[in-house]
Amino acid sequence: MKIFREPITHFVLIGLALIAINHFWNAWQGELGRTIVVSVAEIERLENIWAGTAGRLPTGEDRQQIIEQYVQEEALVREAERLGLGDRDTIIRRRLAQKMDFLVGNETRADDPTDAELESWFNDHRDRFSAPEMRSFNHVYFSPEKHGDGIDAAAEAARTSLQSGADWKSTGDPFIQKRSYAAVPEREVTRLFGPEFSAAIFKLDADMWSEPIGSAFGLHLVQIKAVDSAAQAQFEPIRAEVLAAWQEEQRSSAKRTALLELIDNYEVVVENKE
Repeated sequence: MKIFREPITHFVLIGLALIAINHFWNAWQGELGRTIVVSVAEIERLENIWAGTAGRLPTGEDRQQIIEQYVQEEALVREAERLGLGDRDTIIRRRLAQKMDFLVGNETRADDPTDAELESWFNDHRDRFSAPEMRSFNHVYFSPEKHGDGIDAAAEAARTSLQSGADWKSTGDPFIQKRSYAAVPEREVTRLFGPEFSAAIFKLDADMWSEPIGSAFGLHLVQIKAVDSAAQAQFEPIRAEVLAAWQEEQRSSAKRTALLELIDNYEVVVENKE
């Protein structure tokens, strides 16, 4: 028939054939998606995880429960994917990114340095291994809620009294934390009282009561009781610790490089906000 010799007819038939093929392909893929295969390798992996948590090998009943939990999880995941529930889910995206980040980091390795390389690196990073200066101190606290605008005058009056020999333990207001600290490094004082307080007391001389020093809590009079000077670290006694730190730095550097190479495979387009 003439109609079958027309080019338009050929295009229509080809189009119908492609639609039919696509329909049957999707149906076949859908059937495959409905099949959950619990392989021997997967069972062994799940049993190893179970044993690591339980501290013993699973029994037959445990094994059956492990398989049932896997099938249940797999079915839920597939149905969620089918409904597109995870497409824009922030938690799922972050979890996938974390797993990929772990895989990238796990692939990076650090070769052992020579003794000369390791010691040179240690000398460049000696401060990381040195013991910091530590201070022991007593403090007297003054509450802004109790004294209001008169807090400065109250602190100054107490300071005069303390310099004359008054008992510091019975001076000032109750404090939520300790009033006496022993051998505390600056970073810990910063964590407890704030950076301004910490910077101030690490400049004080020993034994004298300070002028009022502010913190996140209020005002304090501080008396330095002891100063433990910073101790310079020596290479040989802590060689193993230095090696571990060097390897960690090398792994971190290699991981950053690998991530940048991964990102280079993508074209990044940042749209302007209008």
